[in-house]
Amino acid sequence: MRDLKTLKELVASVTDWKSLEKMSCKPFKPSILHLAISQDAPHLYSEEQLIQLKNFSKLLSRAESKPNTNKTDKRVAKKRQIEERPKEERIMPAMIKKPRKIILVQNGPSPDLSRRIVLGHSGTSSDLPRRIILEHSGPSPDLPVQFKNRVTELSGHDLKYLMHKRLFCSDVRPNNNRLSMPMNEIMCEFLTQDEIEKLDERDGSNGKGRLVGLEVTVLDPCLREFSLALKKWSMQRTDTYNLVTNWNRIVFINEFEEGHELQIWSFRVDNKLYLLLNKL
Repeated sequence: MRDLKTLKELVASVTDWKSLEKMSCKPFKPSILHLAISQDAPHLYSEEQLIQLKNFSKLLSRAESKPNTNKTDKRVAKKRQIEERPKEERIMPAMIKKPRKIILVQNGPSPDLSRRIVLGHSGTSSDLPRRIILEHSGPSPDLPVQFKNRVTELSGHDLKYLMHKRLFCSDVRPNNNRLSMPMNEIMCEFLTQDEIEKLDERDGSNGKGRLVGLEVTVLDPCLREFSLALKKWSMQRTDTYNLVTNWNRIVFINEFEEGHELQIWSFRVDNKLYLLLNKL
């Protein structure tokens, strides 16, 4: 790669706008490929890019929902042919609804898991988003004694093992400033009903602003305390919890790098949610 001095000389040699425009970085453009990748790996994209992809998905859905006159005419003609046949010769095609395929991805060792699916508020409509909760039936990993002692010192309770997390490049990249925790990798439900509803709230009078998030306290591997915000990003197939705001500070102080592995635990002090990071 060219060093900074060479790059500055190259830019200085450009005198016309067209040449400069060719050299500039192309802006992010949503595509079907990006949409497919983001559905199973949202951690590879920034929050702004995920919002663009969500809007792009809505546009595709609208385009696909437009009636196709030719197909409609063929269906009507076929239905008439069936109705005109003698009753004993009529064969109506069975309507078979394919079961929804759910892929669970684990990025590290974990206990035996059982799956519990919770529908939307009504609990009946197939159009409502599904919350997928993994409940581990085997023993949780052992938490080092210094962490247990700290939880006891804080009068903490309801200690839960949430997930094994392998850090991706997007988790330590400074311009992202967030740790992603895909919901389909969380081992158990750790939020109260009020907290779940809080994660769906947005600021602004019309409720269409930025996500408000939930304030949590995070203990790093050295048991230092940090105040962060927990937010939930919703995509077509995957919901992801994200620790934001001061995450870059935790990465810098602990020298986290891509490939490092963490155990993430939760506990409560009174009613306040705490998260604990144990570096393996």
